[in-house]
Amino acid sequence: MEKTSYTKPMFRRLALMALVILLLQAALYTLFTLPEQNQEELQLARLTAETTILASALSTPLRNNNIQAAEQLLLQARNADSQRAIYLYRQTNQQLELIANTVNLANFVPQPELANREVRQGNYLIVSRIVSNDVNTLLVNVYYIPPTSKLPLLLAFLISLVCGALLSLSFAYAISVYFNRKLTPLVDGTKTALDKNLFDGSVESHAHDDFGVMGSYINQLFRRIEQAQQELKNSETDIAQLKQEVDTRIKERTDALETAKLTAERANEAKSTFLATMSHEIRTPMNGIIGTIDLLRKTQLSTSQFRMTDTIRESSFSLLRILDDILDFSKIEAGKLELENIPVSLVDIIEAVGRILVSVAYQRQIDLKLYIDPKIPNGLFGDPVRLRQILYNLAGNAIKFTETTPQKTGVVVIRADLLEENLEYSQIQFTVVDNGRGMTQRQINHVFHPFNQAEGSITRKFGGTGLGLSICQRLTSLMYGDIDVQSEVGKGTEFKVRIPMRRSDEIDYVGKELLRDVHICLFTQDSDNQEHLSAYFKHAHAELDVINNIEALFKRASAQQPLPPKQAAVWVLDATYEQISADHIKMLQQVPQLEQVPFIVITNQVELSEHSNEQTYYLHSSPICRSHLYDAILVAAKRKDKPKPQQTSNLNLSKGAPDIETARRDKQLILLAEDNIMNQRVIVDQLNALGYAVEVADDGAVALDMWRHYHYPLVLTDLHMPNMSGYDLAIAIRKESLNRQDDSNFSRIVAVTANALKGEEQKCISIGMDGYITKPLELVTLETMLKRWLPATVKKPVASNTNNAEAGQQPSPICFTTIANFLGNDPAKHEEYLNYFVKHAKELLTELTTVAKTQNRSAVRAVAHQFKSVAKSVGAVSLSAEALKLERAAENSDWSVINEHARVMQEKYQDVVNYVRQRY
Repeated sequence: MEKTSYTKPMFRRLALMALVILLLQAALYTLFTLPEQNQEELQLARLTAETTILASALSTPLRNNNIQAAEQLLLQARNADSQRAIYLYRQTNQQLELIANTVNLANFVPQPELANREVRQGNYLIVSRIVSNDVNTLLVNVYYIPPTSKLPLLLAFLISLVCGALLSLSFAYAISVYFNRKLTPLVDGTKTALDKNLFDGSVESHAHDDFGVMGSYINQLFRRIEQAQQELKNSETDIAQLKQEVDTRIKERTDALETAKLTAERANEAKSTFLATMSHEIRTPMNGIIGTIDLLRKTQLSTSQFRMTDTIRESSFSLLRILDDILDFSKIEAGKLELENIPVSLVDIIEAVGRILVSVAYQRQIDLKLYIDPKIPNGLFGDPVRLRQILYNLAGNAIKFTETTPQKTGVVVIRADLLEENLEYSQIQFTVVDNGRGMTQRQINHVFHPFNQAEGSITRKFGGTGLGLSICQRLTSLMYGDIDVQSEVGKGTEFKVRIPMRRSDEIDYVGKELLRDVHICLFTQDSDNQEHLSAYFKHAHAELDVINNIEALFKRASAQQPLPPKQAAVWVLDATYEQISADHIKMLQQVPQLEQVPFIVITNQVELSEHSNEQTYYLHSSPICRSHLYDAILVAAKRKDKPKPQQTSNLNLSKGAPDIETARRDKQLILLAEDNIMNQRVIVDQLNALGYAVEVADDGAVALDMWRHYHYPLVLTDLHMPNMSGYDLAIAIRKESLNRQDDSNFSRIVAVTANALKGEEQKCISIGMDGYITKPLELVTLETMLKRWLPATVKKPVASNTNNAEAGQQPSPICFTTIANFLGNDPAKHEEYLNYFVKHAKELLTELTTVAKTQNRSAVRAVAHQFKSVAKSVGAVSLSAEALKLERAAENSDWSVINEHARVMQEKYQDVVNYVRQRY
C-alpha cells in the first residue's frame, strides 16, 4: 500500500491561516495609527509658523527693552490655550534668563538652548526661535499633545483575536471531520470485536494512506488475538486436566499420609500400651519379690543371707529404674510428657539427690559434695520430679564412672549457681563435676543419643539402658534450657545444665543477716569444702577466719579473745578423711581460751553424730547440706533451739495380726481387692506383719458385695481387675455412700497398682479415692499409708521401750536404734543376731590376725570391710567405726598403725561380747 504523508497539506493550511492573521493585524494597525501621525506633523508645522511670526513681532519691543509689551504679545499669542505655554529668555553672562512667560504647563520644565529648532519631546511639541541676535533673546513655544487613546489598538487586537479563533475553529472542525471520516470505521470495528470478544472479523483497510495501514495492522492484531485465544483455550483445557490429575494425586497422597499417620499413631499407642502393660506386668511380680524380700529381711538371717537380700532388693529397684527410663523416653518421643510448674526449693531437691546417692558413693568410696549458691531463692517455678531426675542421672553417672585409687580420691560435685536474674526470671546453672575417667570427643558426640553409651564395654561393665543422658537432654529442652558437656580423658567430666526459672510470689532468700555477729573459725584442707563453706558463711555476713594447717589452728586457739555478750564464736573443723584427728580435737577443746566455744566437727563417719554434746556437734559430711550447716551454726551460737532427736520409724513386726472378728469389732479390718494370687499373698503377709487383719476379694465385683455387708474402714484396690476395675469399684462405693443415712463408718479407698504412668494418681483422686501407692510395695511406704488412713490402736511392746530406756541410762557398745532399723523391735531377734555376731565376728578376727601377720594389705582391707558391715547391722556402732579406720589404714598406713587398729578392734569386740553375755 502506498504511504501518504499529511505533513505538506497540514503545513500549507496552517501557513495560510497564519499569513491571513498577520495581514489583518497590519492593516488594522495602519488604519488606526496613520491619521494620528499626520495630525501631529501638521500641528508642529503650524506651531513653527506661529512661533516665527511671534518672534518677528517681539523684536521691536525687545529693542526698546519693553518687557511689558513683550508679555502682552505672549498672552495674546497663547490666546488662553491651556495646552500651550510661551517662554522668553535673554542671554546674560553666558546663561539664558527667563524674562517673560505665560502660565506654565504642568509637569514640564523648559530646557532652552540659544538655537532655532523644532522637536517633539514625549507629548510636548517644542519650537525655539532666536528673536534678535543683537539682544540675544530666545522665544520658546510649547504645545502639549494629549495622550492618544489605546482603545483603537485594543479593538484591533480583539478583532484579530476573534478572527484567528474563528479561523482556528474552522480549521479544527475541518480536521475533525477529516479524521472522523477516516477513523470511524476502524473504531467501530475494533469496539465491536472487543464487546463481543470475537476477533475473527476485519476492519476497513482499503484506503491508500496511513489509516489504511492502521486498519491492516489492526486486522493482523485481530488474527493474532484470535490465535492466542485458541491457544489459551487449549492451555486451559490442558491445565484443567493437569489440575484434575494433581488433585487426584494429592488426594491419593493425603489419604496415604493420613493412613500412615493413623498407622503411626496406632503403632505409637500400641507401643505406649505395650510399655505400660509391660511395666504393669513386670511390676506385679516385682511387688512379690520386693515385698517378700522386705519380709524376709525381718526374719532370722545370717550375715551372708542378709547381704544377698540386699543384692536382690537393689537389683529389683535397678530393674524398676530401667522401666521408668523406658517409659519416660517413650512419653517424650510421643510428645505426651507434661511438666509440672510449681514453686520449688532447689535446696531440698539437690540435698535429696545427695542423700539418695550417698550410699552408692559410700560403697564406691567416692567423696560426694553439694553446693547451692546462697543467692538462689526458694520459690522458683519448676518441676521438682524432673529436676531431681536430671540431677540424679547426671550425678549417678558421675559416681558410676569415677573410682577411688590409692593415688587419687574420687570426687563428685553437684552444684547450682545463679547466673543472672531479672524481675521475672532467674537463670540457674546446674553443674555435675567428677574427676573420673573422662571421655574423648568422639564419645561426647554420641553421649546424648538414645540407647547409646560412650563405649560398648560400659554397658557390660556398669549396666544401664543408655537413655539417661538422652532423657536429661530432652527434659532440659522441655524446660527451655540447654545442656552441654566438657570432658578430658583421665581428668574428668563436667556437665552443665542451664534452665530459666520463673519467679513466683513465694520467693524466699537466705537471710544476709543470718550469721551476723557470729565469729567462725573454719579449719579445712579440702579446697572444695573451703570454697563452699566460705561462700555460705560470707553470704550470711559471718566473721570468718580460714585456717589450713594444724599449727596455725593452735596458734589461733591461743589468740582467741572473749566476745561481747551479743556476739558468738563457733569453730568449724573439717575432719573428713582424717584432716584433723580426734586427739587434736580434744586438745583444742582443752585450750583455756576455747572452753566456752562450741565446735562443729564435719565428719564422714555417720556413727559419730550420736556422740554430739553441748560443746561438740558432729555434722555428717556425706554430703554437707547447706540447710544442716546453717542450723548447726545457729544452734551452736545459741541463736536457735536444739532440735529434738527424731524418733526412728521402726517397723514393729514383733506382734501378730489380730483375728478377723477382733479387727472387725475394733474397726481395724482392711479389704484388699486384688486379682493376682501372688500379690494377694505378699500384701496380706505385709499387712499381717504390720499388725493388721485383712480380707481378700479377687475381683472388684466381689469386693463391692463384701463392702455392702460390712463397711470396711480401709479398702486397698488394684486398678485393673476382671469384671469390675478398681475405678468402677471406687465410683460404686462413693455413689452408694451418698444414699446412706449414717456416715460414721466412712471407707477410705487407696489404689495399689503397678501402673506408674503420670496422671494416674490424679485420675484416682478425681473419682473419689483417698490415696495412691505403686507396686512393688515397701513396708515403710505401706506403714506410712496405714498410719495416715487407719492408725493402729495396738500398743508397742514394752520390751522395746525397756531396751531403749536401758540404752539411754548408760553407754553401751550396742545401739538398739540401729539394730531396730534392721531387725525391728523384736527382742528375741536382737538376741539371736547378737549371739550370731559374737560367733561370726570371732572368726573374722582370727582371719584378720592371720592376714596381718603376712602383711597382706588387700586381705586386711577386705576383712575389715566385711567386719564393718556385720558390726553395723547389729548396732555395734563403735566397733564398726574402728573397722572403718582399719579399712582405710590398710591402704597406705604403716603396719604399726594397722596393728594398733586391730588391737583396738579386739578390745571393743570383747566389750560387745561381755555386754551380750551380761544382757542375755
